[in-house]
Amino acid sequence: MKPVVEGRGATGQGAAAPASSLAVGTAPVTEKSVTPARSLAMMVGQFRRGELSPVTVMQQVLDDIQADTAGINAFCLLDPDQAMAQAQAAQARYLARAPLGLLDGVPVSVKDLVAVKGWPTRRGSLSSLADPVAAQDAPAVTLLRNAGSVIFGKTTTTEFGWTIGSTNPHTGVTRNPRSLEHSAGGSSSGAAAQVAAGWGPVALGSDAGGSVRIPASWCGVVGFKPTFGAIPLAPQSAFAEFAHLGLITPSVADCTWAYSAMAGAHPLDPSSLFTRAGGSLPGQCLRIGWATQIHADEALDPTIDTAFRQFVSRLGGQGYDVKPVNLRTEGLAEDMWRVWQSRIYESFVDWSPDKLALLDPRLSGVYEAGARLDHAELTRSRARLRTFATRIATLFSEIDVLLTPATSQVAPRLDAPVATSPDAENWFADNGFAFPFNITQMPAIAMPLGVNAAGLPFGLQVVGRRYEDEQVLRFAAELELHLQRTA
Repeated sequence: MKPVVEGRGATGQGAAAPASSLAVGTAPVTEKSVTPARSLAMMVGQFRRGELSPVTVMQQVLDDIQADTAGINAFCLLDPDQAMAQAQAAQARYLARAPLGLLDGVPVSVKDLVAVKGWPTRRGSLSSLADPVAAQDAPAVTLLRNAGSVIFGKTTTTEFGWTIGSTNPHTGVTRNPRSLEHSAGGSSSGAAAQVAAGWGPVALGSDAGGSVRIPASWCGVVGFKPTFGAIPLAPQSAFAEFAHLGLITPSVADCTWAYSAMAGAHPLDPSSLFTRAGGSLPGQCLRIGWATQIHADEALDPTIDTAFRQFVSRLGGQGYDVKPVNLRTEGLAEDMWRVWQSRIYESFVDWSPDKLALLDPRLSGVYEAGARLDHAELTRSRARLRTFATRIATLFSEIDVLLTPATSQVAPRLDAPVATSPDAENWFADNGFAFPFNITQMPAIAMPLGVNAAGLPFGLQVVGRRYEDEQVLRFAAELELHLQRTA
């Protein structure tokens, strides 16, 4: 295997991009907003016409990551030699007028919960340091390679993806490029930070309770959790029926481009073996529901509430069919947390005491709480979550898409607690807009809506019916244009 740089920062130094324009899509990294400058469609078009080289793009990305003087720390592994070899192969294919697919030559990172052949999968944990490298690519990585992607590194994740902070025992803190003292979110911490910093236009993440959409919202980028199984995921974890692979990109257009290139079936994931129908309707043909509360005890930041309501009102004034819907549900976050604790216990139940001792104490505490769960209480929580899913299915017989805020708050400071609920680790209690749509396995996308007075971004979420991913992406793209016109 070619040399791999692994570990804290993946560069031997902490790391934000230097103050030079980036070849792959954003203005210089600052603590304020970062805006895309080159779309994926434009980049690939330039590759085809010979106006831009995949080699140049990849080298610029690597240079910018390795010059991360602000300590953003989005990567736990970089493989520069392999990345440049892939970029050179892509360049040769373009010269031969034989590109592999829509992502040929495009730099793509992979979250460190997903296997890449020849690379270790540390999962943000010290417990995996002795694990062998992956013997084969995960199905999603195979699809990325088939599309010609240049897979150049692995992004940081919270330990085993259990929470939404942006620290882990393996590589430490991942910072938010919009404000370095604030969390990048999680568990796809490095993926969101990477895209927000402009270090490549596509990051593969995962989302079992908001882990793509929450960090995307907090970093001011786009995060898409498609229908369960739309991007194949194998092997399955204890969180199997909640866990989706998803994408983080600078824009909805880029997300649509990347998703079309890699969504597909794979025999290792039976959930991916469904017919993928095309076709979607313009937004003004849709019945649009909107809600500002799901988890009953969650408080919505007034700035986010105002911006969201104003946007919905503008849509109504432009002829869209929008109506409020009541999704307020008592105890939903507590039920989800109880199930989450049980799945963490299931994840590590066969581990030896010595290996369990290598976990972060907070994760160990959740494991121990899972071991103590009352079976009857857990059963009732599972039943209530199924009842909620039925309620959502009933709602979507009356609407076509649902709009909500992506998160109820902006990114917290890095030194803030993960949760403010009585259970100090129950992060669902303060993030009630994301996890409900893991329960229902529906497609949902988070996209930038605005920034608060301190310049911290927050997002809008669009949810659709299962298997109607194209409708969600098309409507989100339509909304993105509305937002750009009013910016």
